[in-house]
Amino acid sequence: MEDIGNDVPQQKTNDLAQITMRIQCPECSQRFDVTEDFLGKTVECGSCDKRFKVTEDELVKEKKKFYPGEKKDTHLERFGYTPARGAGAGVDFAQAHYQPDVSAVQVGPPRPRRTIATLAGVSLMILVIIVFLLAGGKEGAMRDMETMNRFILVGFTALLGGALVVYGSVKNRRMGYLIAFVLGAILLVLPVLFPANPTKASEEPIVFKGGSGEGLEGSMGKVALDTYLIDIGYDPIKNAIENNPPNTVVGIYLRNARKRVREKITSYLYEATGKLSRGIDYERGDDGSDGLVLLDKQKKTIDEIAALCLKFGRIEKIDKKLRLIDVSVERAKMDSLDQFKILDPESMDFEVQNLKALNSFDRSVKLQAVKRLAGAKPKAHRDDITQQLLKMLPESDTELQLEIIAALKIWALPESGAGPKVLDAVKKIHKEGKVSKEAMEFLIENQVAGSELILMELWEKDPVVWYDTFIKLGEGAQVLILPKMGGLDSPHFIAACDILGKTGTKACVSELQGMTKEKKGQEKKSLQAAIDEIKKRP
Repeated sequence: MEDIGNDVPQQKTNDLAQITMRIQCPECSQRFDVTEDFLGKTVECGSCDKRFKVTEDELVKEKKKFYPGEKKDTHLERFGYTPARGAGAGVDFAQAHYQPDVSAVQVGPPRPRRTIATLAGVSLMILVIIVFLLAGGKEGAMRDMETMNRFILVGFTALLGGALVVYGSVKNRRMGYLIAFVLGAILLVLPVLFPANPTKASEEPIVFKGGSGEGLEGSMGKVALDTYLIDIGYDPIKNAIENNPPNTVVGIYLRNARKRVREKITSYLYEATGKLSRGIDYERGDDGSDGLVLLDKQKKTIDEIAALCLKFGRIEKIDKKLRLIDVSVERAKMDSLDQFKILDPESMDFEVQNLKALNSFDRSVKLQAVKRLAGAKPKAHRDDITQQLLKMLPESDTELQLEIIAALKIWALPESGAGPKVLDAVKKIHKEGKVSKEAMEFLIENQVAGSELILMELWEKDPVVWYDTFIKLGEGAQVLILPKMGGLDSPHFIAACDILGKTGTKACVSELQGMTKEKKGQEKKSLQAAIDEIKKRP
């Protein structure tokens, strides 16, 4: 606070420091502590720069302070005092009634965790519904899932999803219960609408149970049976039974199968029954849509052959006495592959579709699937595909076996146990003179005992072709070659020296040096080159 009205002699510092009154700016109400010397003088506010004269009006009047119990107010005696009435006493006037307090949970926004729970519950149930709609059909990805497991899945989903929805819908419980009930009911109906539909043929024998348990005659009657046999053209089966042991003859009546389809089925049955006899196809039906396939010289039982038929159709009738199987061919089992996904290695369903193709009865479909898998990188279904390839290996023809081994080289892990099975197949292929490099490389890489003997025989026949494969034996090559060095002709001896130079150990150097005295010309040069190369290695 600054004095600007009159010139006042400057007082001592101790006098100025003595505070006797408090003033207040009329403009901004800012208060200041000043001495009595400022009374009647014009001053300037240090806060808003307002100039005003210090008068009694600007002085702040301080109220006297009292402490609790120090002063009693006698003015309260003017008011009357009436004791409070009882809670149950009535009054003559209308009373005010107030609504109970509303819960903050009902009024305010729901908590984040409840919102998340509602969204998670609804999303979970809708997701399972969508999965059933897209993959739960007869040819969907879930076709092999048992019906009971489907009920367990939807039941758990309905329980968990419903609980989340009810928990999250705290502001509207009725709506939560309604949503949980509707989605839960839809989930529980799905396994009924989309039951399981396994694609694998049953390995268990199929037993037909007719009306009397004796076959078609017991269930149809003699007249109906005679008519039925005439309709299907049973005579070829009857003639085959008369000329062959009855247990070696099987007739398969194919419904809804035109000639091209019957050719595929006949080829499949020929492979699956051990190539004992090619089936004879007889066209049946007015428009050629049915057919009769006759198999003879069979070693499989009629039940086992019926199990093979499950791969392409549904069994309608079986009669062991008549040696007849009646099958309705199902297109869904034959033409259910996705032609786009099965060719795209980047597709999530690539392995599933090709695994399904491996189970096909059509040899060409299986062959193409094996070739595709041989050029693809294993992912999720590695073990399933490996086991299916190993299952196909013994019963396949030579061409398909070689392709399977090439695929196993990519897909089979050492612990899969593929080595002995591949060796058995290679021994059979070797007798036919058709062993491939991929087959021998698979055996060598997996160190399958017995494969080196086959490789030695192959090398002796063609040392140039099998040179690279022989080197992959590593130090084991000298075990095979050294004992036979003395009896090899010049081309084989030179090739053997080259192999030993790359794979031999210093333990064989002394034996090779002993041979140098007996050899001349190119053989001696090759032998010395092998010795020098072995010595250079640490």
